[in-house]
Amino acid sequence: MIPSYSKVVAIDDNEDHLHKIVWGLGKAGFCAIPFLFEDGRLEGAPKNPLTGVRVVFSDIHMVGGGQNVEKVHADNIIRCLRAIVGSGPYVLIFWSQFPGDAQQIQTRICERMKERELPAPIGFAAIDKNAVMRIGEGLENDEFDANRLRELIVAELQQFRTLAVALSWEDRAARAAARTTNRLFDLVRRSVNVPEDWENLLAHLAYEAVGPAAKEDLTSALDAALLPLLEDQLTLIGKDEPPAREDIQRLMDLVGGEARPERPSGVAVPLLNASYLIEELPTPTTANSWGRGIVTELGNSFINSGEFVQAFGCNDAILIRQEFATRDLESEERRAVKLQVVELGPECDHVQSKIATHRYLLALLVPSELIGAFTGQPANGKKQTTRRLRNDSVIDVGEIAFEGTSEQSWHLLVSCRCFMSRAAKIPVNGRPRFRLRRLTIEELAHRYITHARRPGVMRFTG
Repeated sequence: MIPSYSKVVAIDDNEDHLHKIVWGLGKAGFCAIPFLFEDGRLEGAPKNPLTGVRVVFSDIHMVGGGQNVEKVHADNIIRCLRAIVGSGPYVLIFWSQFPGDAQQIQTRICERMKERELPAPIGFAAIDKNAVMRIGEGLENDEFDANRLRELIVAELQQFRTLAVALSWEDRAARAAARTTNRLFDLVRRSVNVPEDWENLLAHLAYEAVGPAAKEDLTSALDAALLPLLEDQLTLIGKDEPPAREDIQRLMDLVGGEARPERPSGVAVPLLNASYLIEELPTPTTANSWGRGIVTELGNSFINSGEFVQAFGCNDAILIRQEFATRDLESEERRAVKLQVVELGPECDHVQSKIATHRYLLALLVPSELIGAFTGQPANGKKQTTRRLRNDSVIDVGEIAFEGTSEQSWHLLVSCRCFMSRAAKIPVNGRPRFRLRRLTIEELAHRYITHARRPGVMRFTG
């Protein structure tokens, strides 16, 4: 069952009906956010889609077009979903006087969202308004059967087991964050001046975590101070209140089988790796090349310039062959790879903004079809059983693909012994492409120190 007090959204063009569905949702144990659809728009629509909405209750026939104009009604609902949910898994439950129209509207919504390349709901259900109230008969509000509505809501939500598992994870993460806050608040709750001491404690923690850098970015400083407690609480909270067994039974069956659970065929390995290893930067981006873990594609005007040769000791062809390639490359193969640098300054310097110089490790983005030239495979196409990189300092971060180009995948090779330095906040001549995630940076730092693979790192293969 979806966890109690999960955040859900209710949409209706009738204010009285909206109040009643919110009442019913409250009795069913959910935190309902109501939106009135009036004059073709949502009243009080959020500036950006809400994060964490996994269940949407919506009337079918909202203002405009009459009952039988399916396209208009579908477009009204889609407009609401775009404004409220945006992306992520969610289910859509119709709350209507005409639940028999639900299937037609469902089909129309899926068709039109596919046309617009929007994420459609992962499930649909319908609740009959007539089962809990009689429309237009002048009944008072207290005759509305909220208990019956609660029963219908709970019954419909029972079918979405997989969504319940995801919501259970999000609920545990939220409760771990709340426990972190509670734990720290316990230290000041007996103080004479609780509000002031609470603020002083948070300011003290932020400053202690990162030093004077807290003045420039208080949010990041608080994150640095509270994340260790949050992670610790999260490891405990799953044992305290695990998901309902009936919700996770399907997952338990998959994990408990004789064979290892298979990766869904529609989930490409490079995109899955990218989810764990990197975060793409928007285009255009405001990220700077000196940000920790930022991967910057070197500009053509910089490669083979005097500054480039001074930094790395030779031109790009020699550098790629000496540091990365395990055989000689054809000119076309050299043009296919892209030189990068990865910022890997000391974490303590980043945290406390005490950076004198930035260290940029040399990296190479290699098309997957060409990776054999960098792993000891001969050029004649005959694959060898052993796979070796150019030297022990080189790490293959993993096979990744970028959003919108999943048909093309790449390997990011990073040299942990070949780097250049720049003064603080002096940009590298190039374009920041993506950022390595924290665990990827930690693995890279471990390899930089030891030239050995860090254990416990997730990598996926086909």
